Amino acid sequence: MKKSTYNFILYHDGYGYWYNALSGKFFRLTQALSKKVEPLLDNIEILQEEAKPMYEKLCDSKFIIDDDVDEINVIRKCHQEAVLSKDYFLIILPTLNCNFKCWYCIQEHIPSVMNPETFEALKRHIDYMIEEEKISSLHIDWFGGEPFMYFKKIIEPLSRYAIQKCEQHNIPFMNSATTNGYFINSDVSSLLTDLKFKQFQITLDGEKDFHDKVKFMKGCTSAFEHVLKNINNMLAQNHDVRVFLRINYTHETLSGNIVPEVNEYISEDNRSKVTVFLRKVWQEKKDKNFNVVLKQILDDFEKSGYYASRGEMMPTYTSCYVNKKYYNAINYNGNVVKCTACNDIYKENSKGHLLSNGHIVWDDSFDVKCQAPTFENEKCLSCKKLPICMGLCPRDHIAGMTHCKKDVVDEIFEESLLDYLIHQYS
Repeated sequence: MKKSTYNFILYHDGYGYWYNALSGKFFRLTQALSKKVEPLLDNIEILQEEAKPMYEKLCDSKFIIDDDVDEINVIRKCHQEAVLSKDYFLIILPTLNCNFKCWYCIQEHIPSVMNPETFEALKRHIDYMIEEEKISSLHIDWFGGEPFMYFKKIIEPLSRYAIQKCEQHNIPFMNSATTNGYFINSDVSSLLTDLKFKQFQITLDGEKDFHDKVKFMKGCTSAFEHVLKNINNMLAQNHDVRVFLRINYTHETLSGNIVPEVNEYISEDNRSKVTVFLRKVWQEKKDKNFNVVLKQILDDFEKSGYYASRGEMMPTYTSCYVNKKYYNAINYNGNVVKCTACNDIYKENSKGHLLSNGHIVWDDSFDVKCQAPTFENEKCLSCKKLPICMGLCPRDHIAGMTHCKKDVVDEIFEESLLDYLIHQYS
């Protein structure tokens, strides 16, 4: 037997927090006991003889593994299984237009709307994936632009078609959306449960004054108030819906003031259905010292009754959903891309194309290239974070880039991991 490469043992306030990044298993011990056990990972025979229950616990959680286990090969196998999973995640962009013009947005927000030909091709695509590819589930995520600009024209009818098709073939269906929340009024909210919407990602841009300087439009006094009221009403009308409240920040737009400002509009009854997570605007330079501010804000949200996301600390075995075979993003014009966070969605000649029969064709086997593991390099293979990170951005990998995607964030990995583990016991 030997110790795993992916063990983390972190200490805080009288406890040792144990976490294995490959299995995702964790537990805590008193600091005194943890300090006794930790050195025995290098003397496993003694641990087995003198503390058999602890030895068995460490084996079950994969902190200790068989001598013949090659953890890199385990990661490779898990990656392949995740890549080929037949749970189909389909992003649909009804438009690239938007009612807001956020300064940091990568998108060009050109006037556009899905035409009838693409709409019908999408229906045939759903048919093909269910009947021929034999997908095990269908998850549609509405994206844009602002997708709810065309709720009645595209989202509602296509959702009803997909629901009916999935019910006929007895496979699960789920709707979700990435939206600014402006158009989710009471009439729209009343239909969400029937359309099987389960989650929304909705963005705030820091505190109220900052948000309203980023998101504004004629006839709207405060986008901050408008959107949060819509969220609260939506959650009240749809008990199974969750909101992932993404707060995009710069180091100037975020402080503890945002928590009482959000509380003013989200009722206590609805806060448990809201997950708050923080993301730095991509143009902003990293500042590791800001991690202290981020943790305090998450603590304050948690105390108010929300769920605070403390980083993606569980292994997913893919570097990004782009890795997955059964993932596609179909644009309003029938172009197909693998990444919605790049300029491909604006190119007339994208790598993928939706045909009228519902099939997708790719140029230069681009879809297969995206499925390749992006961690087959010396730096990634020797990194303890590998099972969580899983390597480079697939797009960067294809382009021959080598930078670590974790280097650009404000969070310090070990600090964020400890914060995550502490809050599992709070």
